[in-house]
Amino acid sequence: MPIQKKKPVPVICYHSVALSKNKNRHSGIMTLELKYFEDHLKYLTGRKYRSIFLDEYYAVEKGEQSHPKDQRAVCLTFDDGCLDNWIYVFPLLKKYHMKATIFVSPEFVDTRNPVRKNLEAHWNNEAALAEIDRWGFLSWEEMRIMEKSGLVDIQSHTLSHTKYFISDKLTGFHRPRAVPLYAIANRHPHRKPYYIEDPQFEKLLPYGSPLFEEESAITARRVFINEDFNRDVVEKLANTDWRSAYDFPALFKKIEPLYKEYKEQGKLIVGKESEAEYRDRVGREISFAKEIIEKELNKKVEFCCWPHGDNNEYAHRKALETGHLATTGRQEECAPDDYSRIIRFGLKPCKNNRFLSLLKTNYKVKSFQGVFPYRLIDRIYNRIRYGKGT
Repeated sequence: MPIQKKKPVPVICYHSVALSKNKNRHSGIMTLELKYFEDHLKYLTGRKYRSIFLDEYYAVEKGEQSHPKDQRAVCLTFDDGCLDNWIYVFPLLKKYHMKATIFVSPEFVDTRNPVRKNLEAHWNNEAALAEIDRWGFLSWEEMRIMEKSGLVDIQSHTLSHTKYFISDKLTGFHRPRAVPLYAIANRHPHRKPYYIEDPQFEKLLPYGSPLFEEESAITARRVFINEDFNRDVVEKLANTDWRSAYDFPALFKKIEPLYKEYKEQGKLIVGKESEAEYRDRVGREISFAKEIIEKELNKKVEFCCWPHGDNNEYAHRKALETGHLATTGRQEECAPDDYSRIIRFGLKPCKNNRFLSLLKTNYKVKSFQGVFPYRLIDRIYNRIRYGKGT
């Protein structure tokens, strides 16, 4: 007989943790300042939460394993495999005896295989903070060290973590200091792991290159834009002063006749993925990522986190068919008793105030667990703001 499941285990989603937020670097809007992350760890350990990996979480959710007696279990998860997970997160996990799962995409792994100095080197007076404060992505060797500690579990974030153009809807033009990561990375995939600190990365795509509506690779039916059109647009905008304010309508007006000509003649899109091609590509995204991580880290990969949160039923079922036990999902996508879905929530600072942020952390955790009155307040808030309860 399955064990009676009680309060849900909170699964917290993080991305990047750094000394300060810098929107010119990776995931600026998803970067949590170090002081707030350490506050979260103090909060959780102070209230006797023990962190668990997703295999234990899965067993608890499925009813095959009981909660700890005090009912205080939590999962910490990190998306993208950012270098700061090694520099700042890992030393703090050791300091507070907490565990975390990191979802990585093999195409974003630093294949130079360095082992960088981290916060422990600073604590031991071996390096200044400025010396360790670097940006990029994890290497396999750094992941091996973290895995060996027993505090970090590496799982899949699919292979490419990219987006593709899905229509001929023109949405912008490439310009200095506004890096269209995926448009460039799809052309130069070997440069992806190093784009943050690579000043030449944005120049790999000519300024003025047209950008189109895009979508996560996991859900996108990819279209291919005529390279002649791209070159013609770049030539039309060659004399643009990119130092002035970006004015999309004005730039579009300059190339509008060209755009209409290509569309009317059916020359703008030169290829579209078929349903079979889409399914085959998504299958590779899921299975290759699993195989590579398992080979590099000599471990089993059983959980998949979707980049950008985007997925569909086909991708989810394909992940299960290839040996994953569960994938991440949004609340509205998942049935209450679907143990193959992992529901997570994020923790953000409140008004840049550490005290208010801790109150918010407590509210989010208790609400997720269904504790009264936090859950009721959350339902009322969501109904007022979004017109629905959760």
